[in-house]
Amino acid sequence: MSDNFYNKNASNLADLYLSKSFEQVHEPWLDLLAPILDKTNARILDIGAGAGRDSQYMAEQGALNNVCITAVEPAQMLAELGKKHTQGLNVHWRQDALPDLNIITKQQSGFDLILLSAVWMHIPDSEREPSIHKLSDLLKPGGKLVISLRHGPCGDERRMFEVFADQLVLLGRSVGLSPVLVTEKNSDVMGREAIHWQTVVFAKA
Repeated sequence: MSDNFYNKNASNLADLYLSKSFEQVHEPWLDLLAPILDKTNARILDIGAGAGRDSQYMAEQGALNNVCITAVEPAQMLAELGKKHTQGLNVHWRQDALPDLNIITKQQSGFDLILLSAVWMHIPDSEREPSIHKLSDLLKPGGKLVISLRHGPCGDERRMFEVFADQLVLLGRSVGLSPVLVTEKNSDVMGREAIHWQTVVFAKA
């Protein structure tokens, strides 16, 4: 299970994730984030929040507008480090996972933004359709769904599956999500030559 890998290596992974800024990792869609952070009481769901880098950034940037972040991380040890990293910010941590997101579904809905950074490659094909259904259900009309796609070999015991932007776009369209951005494959900010990333952004009508 990938959760075991993330728990066993939580400290080293946290250092790795925090070594790069939000702006470095998410540069392709930064201009789409600004209007959400400018919205009073916007609600953001960060799935696979890891050590809290992205949740921290969005909470800090949206603090004056009372932007609220719900950070979801299934690996408990990594989530504990994330909680410490975001202490004092409007970030609420939950231990949950796709495709069901049972805890989130019971507690909240109507998010202005849902972010899946380095998550989709962990979801097997059989769970991708129910996952995109769930994500669409949790979005507000006009809300944005941002999914980063990791291309390249894994190199460790984590379970990773091949991802395709065109497949994801078709899944999104099937649940009423319209693609507003599909980037080209970009180099890995960590400098791993075999790894490339794409970003797909959807809007809900």
